[in-house]
Amino acid sequence: MVRTKLMCVLLLVVVLGITGTAFSKATPGKSELAIYSGPTNVGWISNDACQANTKTIMDDPRMKKLFGAIDNFGDGTEKGYDSVLAKWVKGHTGNGRQDVLITASGTCPSALYQFPNKDPDGSPVEEFVEAGNVLINVADWIFYMSYEGGNRSADNGPTGAANVFDIPGLSFGDRGGADEIPTALGKKYIPSLKPYKSVRPWHLEQFKGKPWTLHLFAVDKDDPNTADPVVAVSHEKGKDGNGMIAAMWQSNKPAWPVKPDPRGIGVVEFISNWLSAHGDMVAVERQGKLSTAWAKIKNN
Repeated sequence: MVRTKLMCVLLLVVVLGITGTAFSKATPGKSELAIYSGPTNVGWISNDACQANTKTIMDDPRMKKLFGAIDNFGDGTEKGYDSVLAKWVKGHTGNGRQDVLITASGTCPSALYQFPNKDPDGSPVEEFVEAGNVLINVADWIFYMSYEGGNRSADNGPTGAANVFDIPGLSFGDRGGADEIPTALGKKYIPSLKPYKSVRPWHLEQFKGKPWTLHLFAVDKDDPNTADPVVAVSHEKGKDGNGMIAAMWQSNKPAWPVKPDPRGIGVVEFISNWLSAHGDMVAVERQGKLSTAWAKIKNN
């Protein structure tokens, strides 16, 4: 029996080493973070850059303090709605707290949205956001395709994002504009943000009259309708909070030309500075303070 248990443990270690997947022990009651760091579209972000950015996020003390658990899902965890990643997403949908998922690879695996657009409504990632959780994408066109297993999937194309946002015709296509210049919001909340050229920017005019509020961290120098990074906050509150989708630094840079890579440290700053203040995330410290305040009210 002892030998069998030891063999199981060794097998688990080998599997986790192969997939690059890592799980942390959860702290009950706190918001949790998952990162998908599977195969990338290497013309947009290299696998090495993706892994380095994932490590930056996971190792940052602000992330460790903010989240009750941080899980990294690598290659082999993301195929289909019965995969380990899909089960994490479903298990963190409608659980009463706002959780965060980062697609650090810039790709959208079939665990989140089955390509090519097989579930235009009701995919796991759409339900995750609609319940009030947060999806953050970097590098490539959000929800466009997957590279799971190291091979490019059939493309969702622009329709992937259009379906998840529920905005027909939505595009993140290149507008050939100038650099994105940090706004006052960007300077305040993402201090590492510098001017750069987005190749997959937000087309702000397409959100006019839609149930999303956009917060702009950098805007095209010559076109006020073009921006990146941006976070869209849903007007419709779900069980876990107000859902959010952030698309950030969507540009074809396998390795970011200037250090540090904002697709790592910039995401940390966005979460720790902006999201923690404006989202519905739950921290043990905050719960403790609320419980203490409520006890005082009852006693008085």
